[in-house]
This record gives sequence, C-alpha cells and structure tokens, in this order.
Amino acid sequence: MNLSRLAGLLLLTSLGAHGAKIYSWVDSRGITHYTNAPPAGQKSQEIDLRVAPLIGTMPQSVQVANYHHLTGTDLKQAELAITLISPEAESTLRDNTGNIVFEARITPTPPTQFDLRLLLDGKERARASNTLMLRLENLDRGTHKVQLELLTKDGTILAKSEIVTFYLHRTRVNQAAAASATPRKG
Repeated sequence: MNLSRLAGLLLLTSLGAHGAKIYSWVDSRGITHYTNAPPAGQKSQEIDLRVAPLIGTMPQSVQVANYHHLTGTDLKQAELAITLISPEAESTLRDNTGNIVFEARITPTPPTQFDLRLLLDGKERARASNTLMLRLENLDRGTHKVQLELLTKDGTILAKSEIVTFYLHRTRVNQAAAASATPRKG
C-alpha cells in the first residue's frame, strides 16, 4: 500500500468518528487525494464513512455495507445477552457416558459470524463457530461450573453468561481418563 493510500485511510478513519464529510478526487498525475471540502474545479465524490472502505485492487477485494455487523464489531456487550439454557442451574444429570450437551440462547440476535466458547470449571473446554450447541464427551462425575462466552471472530468477548453449577452422576466402570469436546450444529 503506498503512502498516499495509507494517509487517506488514516484520514478516513480518524474523521469518520466525528461525522465529518470526506471527499476524494484524482489529480492529473493519477494520485487520489482526500479532503474535508470538495475542491474547486475538480470532479470529486463524497466518501460514505458508514461503509467499510475498499482497500486493494485485487479481484478478492470486497466492499459491503454491513461489514461491521458481519464481524460483530458494531455490537456492544450491553446490547447482547447469552444465556445457558441447558443444563439448568443446580440440575443433576445422570449419564454414565458423561456426554453432555450445552445449549445457549443469544438475545436479541447474534452477529452473522461468531464463536461460542465454553468454560468448564474455569477452563476453556470447547469452542465452535456459528452454533448455539456444544457437546462435551466423557465428562467426569461431580460438581461442575459452566459459563458461555459469545466472541467475535477475532476473539473479542461480546457477552458472557452467568456461571451455572450442575451435578453429573455416573458410574466409574470403564470410564476413560480425559474428556473431549465435539461441536454440535443446532
């Protein structure tokens, strides 16, 4: 990226936060300029700062009006809520295989692209993309605390559920040593 484009991008992003209008125009040498007022005697166009800027000239470059919603960056943590639906708080589960399905609800609506992270007893145990269900297999018996986190694709936490305690009863016969995680579409 050349210096002129970088400077233009920085100008766009810094002034976009203040609601200023930005205009672009190309001079006789083919250099693109960005200004806060349309230049006299030059054909210019106003830049829509609500849209993610198109960067690059490759065929893969895309400009979309809802870029920030697709990535979840326009959503504030206070706007979103994630709730663990299953298992319920203080419930006792009986499963001799130790296979437990965790189900979430996100309100009002999740971003188009998101990750769901499951923390079990304070440690990350599973992560899946664009699903509201996760399954842990061969979970050890006992008391467990679970929390779900809604993440953007870059790992930013958008919302956290309340910590829920549940109890798992299972026999010890033929029980494997370590639990494993399997994402489940739902």
